[in-house]
Amino acid sequence: MLFQITWEINQDQRVGCWNVFGNMGPEDDKKDAGPKINMIGRWHKLSGSGGVCICECDDVAALNAWMLNWGPICNIEVIPVVVDADARKAMEGKPWFQKKA
Repeated sequence: MLFQITWEINQDQRVGCWNVFGNMGPEDDKKDAGPKINMIGRWHKLSGSGGVCICECDDVAALNAWMLNWGPICNIEVIPVVVDADARKAMEGKPWFQKKA
């Protein structure tokens, strides 16, 4: 499954968070997320106050464990998402869907 993760770093935790994250490299990112999570991409707000990530994971316990690594210093929201093709396929079976001829 795909998940969208958004986060906001608590104001009083920003400098500490920036120092932890800023000193991490790609291998640290993989270790932090764990072997069951495939991070597709992560984008940061220009202010450094938060951002968004898309990841793929079939183990919600592993995803929860990753979020708990950052939970003490960030407000985090995780929602499942689908790609366009999956969204369109799901619509086709609905009685209200009007497929073009």
